[in-house]
Amino acid sequence: MDTTESALTPIKTETVEGRGWAATAFAALGALAMTSCCILPLVLVSFGVSGVFIAQMGALYAYKWYTFTIATAFLGYGFYKAYRPVSCDDGTCARPMNRAAMRSILWAAAAVMFVAMLFPYVSPYILSF
Repeated sequence: MDTTESALTPIKTETVEGRGWAATAFAALGALAMTSCCILPLVLVSFGVSGVFIAQMGALYAYKWYTFTIATAFLGYGFYKAYRPVSCDDGTCARPMNRAAMRSILWAAAAVMFVAMLFPYVSPYILSF
């Protein structure tokens, strides 16, 4: 019985680790998707990119709350995976996750989401100078 349990342990550990990193990646992508309507066009113009493509990105503002909801769900799941307590009593965490990198990515994604949510309300005051 020991050989079956020890053979399955690394698979279980890698599956749990993969889910945590997948949630982190989706949260970061969701945060970047939220910037596509408001912040991303401004950044692209400041780098010299121009054209009709940037003007069309304003149409994505209608989907802002959908992307916010999806990104918040992934962010919440990512924070759950990054901050949940791990019990290694049964020997299932032979190779623990690097949670410091995951946590920093999640906090950066949360900051980007916060800025993306406030940007439409703050930008008239910033751009009026």
